[in-house]
Amino acid sequence: MTAEIKLLMNRISLSLALTMGFTASLFGQMGGMGPTFTKDVAPILQKNCQSCHRPGEAGPFSMLTYEDVRPWAGAMKLAVSQKLMPPWYADPQYGHFSNERSLSPVEIRELVTWVNGGA
Repeated sequence: MTAEIKLLMNRISLSLALTMGFTASLFGQMGGMGPTFTKDVAPILQKNCQSCHRPGEAGPFSMLTYEDVRPWAGAMKLAVSQKLMPPWYADPQYGHFSNERSLSPVEIRELVTWVNGGA
């Protein structure tokens, strides 16, 4: 082999190694990218939203699947940030209610972070 071919092969090998390392690094970081629909968002929706947001109920759109929710992500962010949804009109000064559906600050932050991350 000539010196030029060896140099070219070394460069190709180095490029391949760097590409593989970079790709592995990206996959390793994906676990900490933020909330996911299945792991983080769906449980909040199941607990607080899906009793109304499903076919045949009062909610104007379904929240049963990612495909149902994704088009409404921006509106959902606005509604939970302003505490318009889920609706809860009972006065907390009178105690805790077993059927309360208000979102906790942590749940609101999860939903907003999910939307801000591209839903």
